[in-house]
Formats: sequence, structure tokens, C-alpha cells
Amino acid sequence: MNQTPIRVLLVEDDEDDMVLTRQLLRDVNPDGYELDWVADYDQALNRLAAAGYDVCLVDYQLGTRDGVEFIAAASERGVGAPIILLTGQGDREIDVAAMNAGAADFLNKANLSASLLERAIRYSIQQKKAEQQRIRLFMEQAARAEAVAENRAKDQFLAVLSHELRTPLTAVLLGLGAMEQEENLPDKAHDLVAILKRNIELEARLIDDLLDLTRITRGKLELRKEVVDLHEQIQHAVRCCCAADIHEKSLTVAADTAATSFHIWGDPARVQQVLWNLIKNAVKFTPPGGRIDIRTGNTPDGRVLVEVLDTGIGIRPEALPRIFNAFEQTGRSITRQFGGLGLGLAICRALVELHGGSIAAQSAGPGQGALFRIEFPVTIPLPQADLEAPAGPTAEQRAAHRILLVEDHVDTATLMQRLLHRRGYNVHAVNTVADAQRAASSGTYPIMISDIGLPDGSGLDLMRQLAAKTQVRGIALSGYGMEEDVERSRAAGFSEHLTKPVNLSELEAAINRVIRGETRLTGIANPVG
Repeated sequence: MNQTPIRVLLVEDDEDDMVLTRQLLRDVNPDGYELDWVADYDQALNRLAAAGYDVCLVDYQLGTRDGVEFIAAASERGVGAPIILLTGQGDREIDVAAMNAGAADFLNKANLSASLLERAIRYSIQQKKAEQQRIRLFMEQAARAEAVAENRAKDQFLAVLSHELRTPLTAVLLGLGAMEQEENLPDKAHDLVAILKRNIELEARLIDDLLDLTRITRGKLELRKEVVDLHEQIQHAVRCCCAADIHEKSLTVAADTAATSFHIWGDPARVQQVLWNLIKNAVKFTPPGGRIDIRTGNTPDGRVLVEVLDTGIGIRPEALPRIFNAFEQTGRSITRQFGGLGLGLAICRALVELHGGSIAAQSAGPGQGALFRIEFPVTIPLPQADLEAPAGPTAEQRAAHRILLVEDHVDTATLMQRLLHRRGYNVHAVNTVADAQRAASSGTYPIMISDIGLPDGSGLDLMRQLAAKTQVRGIALSGYGMEEDVERSRAAGFSEHLTKPVNLSELEAAINRVIRGETRLTGIANPVG
């Protein structure tokens, strides 16, 4: 197979030397080189900068100018071809100056041979290619490092933003919980509390979606798997997550749980998240008076199938291929009308696939409703005795387990202490690390609930200090809920890590687990509803 000739530019003002150089190249390989000759310095420099030469041979003597100047000028112009200096003087100082100017090599005309010239040309080309490869690798590494740094900065920004948004939401959520418990609250006020609580839950879910997407893209989303009853999860999603919206829009929701094998090996919180997202979407995009059907069954290959079918606004055919992409909705008008970030379905797909399942969407078009279909591999259910929920602590146990609450957000601390007191817990609240240390030195607190970010230190350091001296078991409260945040809590000695906003039932469940001697450290924010 014929190879492409090596393109050589010879910058030489002596025609006899040009003829000699051309003959040497022909002696090596008659068809292996394509030689262009230019005698003028400026013309040669322009030719070299413009044309794609593989190598340049330049004589040292070029009238009133020299080859070293030529090499330096070519380097300033960013010429990529290697340049070899040809000199008849054999002067060491000239050779050194040429190399300093950027020459690839230098040859003495007095002992120049065909083989020597060819070796110099091919070596210079190889070295140039190697240098370009090193530069390319360096640039790629620099680009990867920059991308990693940008991702890290983005993750940090999202984490800080999440923390700053979550912290005040906890006080609001606890305050609404306190209002719900008021016996003399008027019916209109109860309705208002329900509306406010629903919107706080939506805000918290948007924050969780952003963090979940970050976990997924970084490959750091962890699953806490156990046997999950899909039918039970569906009932819970309809009852607890969407009941108010279903009632408000007068929707008919029917569940046909016909599957005979409906247990899967999965993370209950994440399975609930998938079902919640799909049912919530159906409720969101179905007009008042519409219908939503939730059906289960088993496929011929033994998998369990969940279908969510609605009579809503439908999906345009061109949008179906993108429906599970992050930040994708079916149009700006949809975003303006219904809100949301377009993350829910992307997260659903990632979670389903992490469980070994598949998810798909179908729609006949706008106004024709939508069908979402999930399939999971099934597993063998546990014996019923193993599924029974543990009994909660007695009133005496709640009162006996004194709780040290460390929270610098005064509104959150006040509401949390008041609500726990109402549930029968003995709670002492402080706002700083120093106050917590003084309280722990003067009394016995089997349980500590502590914020991580405190004005005079870290809740992590506080946990380490108290765990070294006492038998205290800790529950961490934080606006940060990534896996690395949970791992830091675990390493510090906390038994639980709750991501804000935290409602009373979630907090009490964590306290009860601590009383029973259980641990359940996870970075997943539990549903706030």
C-alpha cells in the first residue's frame, strides 16, 4: 500500500545545496518525500505557517538573516512542524542557540548523508507527534480536572442551598404540626394548615429531587434493601401522599391489585418515592373529575407489573422519547401551568433500574391520558411475624429517656421541645456546644438530638466528645443529606441522621428506634408528609 509522502519545506538560498538535499532524499526513497524549496526568508516563513508541512529544513545562512532567527519567528507564529537547522560551520554555539529557539535537531552539511538526513527527519516527526500527544493528554486531564472541580462546586452549591432552605422549613413544618394538635382550632384554620403543610412538603420534595439527581449522576445513590410489599406501598402512596389533592379535584382513583406475586427486594423509601412520583404526576396532570387507575399483575416471565393510567392531558408523540430525561417537561406552557423542575421521572427511571426493573410511558397524544408501566423482579415474602411493626415505647419509657436537644435555630428548638413534651418526652434544649457540654456534665442524657452546624462548633465533634465519656446515643439533624454527610455522622457516633425538614412523626420514629437499640443511618430524606 502506498504511503503518503512526507512533505518537506527546504529554506535554502543556495541552489546547489538545494539540489544536493533533494538528491539525498531521493536516494533514501524516491517516492517517500515531497520537497518544496523557498529561498526567501519572509516567503518561507509565510509558506511554513500557512501550509501543512511535516518537517522544515532551514539553512543557517539566509542572506542578512539566519536560521536561528527563522526558528524563533516560526515558534512565535505557532508553527507545528518540527524544524531542523542545516549549518556548514559546525559551531557549537549556533547549535545551542538553535535548540533554545525551538529547533527539533541540527545537522552539519559537511558530513550530511542520505541516511543521516532521513533519520533526523523521521526522529523529529516522531518527537513532534509524541509532544503533541503529551499536550493532548495534558489538556484532556486538565479538562477532566476542571469538569470534576466544576461538578464539585455545583454539588457544594446545591448542598449549601439545600441546607439553607431546609433549616427554616423544619420550624414551619413543626409549627404546622403543633397547630394540627390544637383541639379548639376552627375548621377553616385546619384547612389552611393543610394547605400550608402540603406546599411545604412540595418545597421539600423539590429540594430532595435536586439532591437525588446529584447522587444519581455521581453514582453515589445507595439503596437500603429489604423485602417490600408493593401492594402496601401503593396503598400508602395513595393514602398519605395524594389524598388531599385527589379530594380537592374530585378524582376517582381505583386500585386493582391483581398480582399474585407482589414482593420485591428493594429500598422501601425509594420504591415509595417512585410510586409517589407516578401517582402524584397522574393527579397533577388529570383535570377535575378525571380518573386514575392503578393496576398490578404478573408478566409471563414472572415479574411484577405496576401500571398507572390516567385520563389527563396526555403526552405529545415527539415528547415521549424524552419524557424520562432530567429537566424535561412537555413544554414551557406545561411548566408554567403545573410547575415543577422536570426531575421526577428521570429519578424514577434511575431508581427503577437500580432495582433491576424497567419503566416505560405510553400516550395516544394530547388530551388522551397517559400510561406508565413499571416491572420489577419478584422475591419471596418474609414470614408474617417478621413483618410486624415493633411496639412503641410506653409513657414511662418516654419520660425516663431524658433527651438533650442541641439546636441553634431558636424557633425550631422551641417547637421541637414543645411537641416532644406533649408526647411525653423529657427534653432539655440548648443552643450551643458549650451549653450542651455543661448540661451533659451535670446530668444524664441517654439520647441527644443535635444539629450539625452550631455557632461555636460542630455537632459531630460534640457527639465524639460525649460518646467518649457517656453512653449517650445521638440523632443528627442536618440540612445536608448526601451520603458523605451521613457517613460523617456515622463516623462521629450518631445512631440516626435526619435530613431537614423533619416532622414530628419522623423524629419520634427515630427516637423510638434509638430507645429500642436500633440504628438506621441513611442519607435518604424521609417523606415529610
